[in-house]
Amino acid sequence: MIKPELKPLQPVMPGHARLLLKAWHGELNGVLISVQRNQDQLYLDNNGQWVSGEVFLALPTLSQVEDNPEVQIGPLLIDSLLANRQAAYRLIAKDDSTRDMGVLMIPDGLLSSQAGGENQLPVSVHSLAEAAPAPVVTEAVEAPAPTPELVNTPEPPPSVTPKKNLLPVIIAVVLLLLIIAGAAAWWFLRAPAEPPAAATPAPAATPAPAVQASGPCSDGTMSSQNDLDFVKGCLRSQPSGAQVLSIIDKAKTAKRCDIAQRLYAYKAQSGDTQIALRYAQEYDPKTAAQGGCFSADPQTAIYWYESVVTQDPQNNEAKARLAELKK
Repeated sequence: MIKPELKPLQPVMPGHARLLLKAWHGELNGVLISVQRNQDQLYLDNNGQWVSGEVFLALPTLSQVEDNPEVQIGPLLIDSLLANRQAAYRLIAKDDSTRDMGVLMIPDGLLSSQAGGENQLPVSVHSLAEAAPAPVVTEAVEAPAPTPELVNTPEPPPSVTPKKNLLPVIIAVVLLLLIIAGAAAWWFLRAPAEPPAAATPAPAATPAPAVQASGPCSDGTMSSQNDLDFVKGCLRSQPSGAQVLSIIDKAKTAKRCDIAQRLYAYKAQSGDTQIALRYAQEYDPKTAAQGGCFSADPQTAIYWYESVVTQDPQNNEAKARLAELKK
């Protein structure tokens, strides 16, 4: 079983990445791959669309880097995969004498070609052989500062201080003193006014009880939102593994299969072995439910059982089922 893996280029180029085919024992030339989305079992075609029939895409010649065959791929594959980061993808690789499969994971750090603006794909895009575009550096030219226009401003004439007549000022001061003296006499001789009655304070308004908002993972939110918005909002609230399993069960009962699949894939890929084990059992022919959201798929079950054993080597249940499926 191969372990396909995507790695960002260094430096990062939107729409481009390295595809590693770990444990691939076939040839480096003439390798074909098919990519199937487990969300709806559709296949990626040579136009970047998802179709019902299996389509094999030709890879350029692989390079052997640190014992791992790898090749650079472009927007045809990258943009189609990044359109749904939470889905899981099964990748089949084959040449004239070898055929193998594995589950392709989408790591952080990858950018679609739209992150770099409009990027016209070449005619041979179906070969996945696009080369990463060289970054264009545009050097900004600083515009010269405008030269200020000189304006001749005439000097103001010298100010002439007029001579003041002090007699009106003296008269005004004497009148002001008489007014102040009269006001003071009235203030001290007037009868004291009764203190105003204390105003009765108005009763404080009783606050209305707060309305309890629905939680982002609640049944009401699930029924009122589309699948993707519900999953994003629910995961942002960081529910526990037990809560996620309960939500998945409710989604399966309500036939909201996309919600169940997205929650399974996200939590299993983030390292939750309990959910990864349950996810494997959904595809295990021994435990898969008939007519539900998931159907028996031994190869996908093997992948998730291996993921559990890698992180929890003492998980006897996963080890036993893994050994049985590989017979």
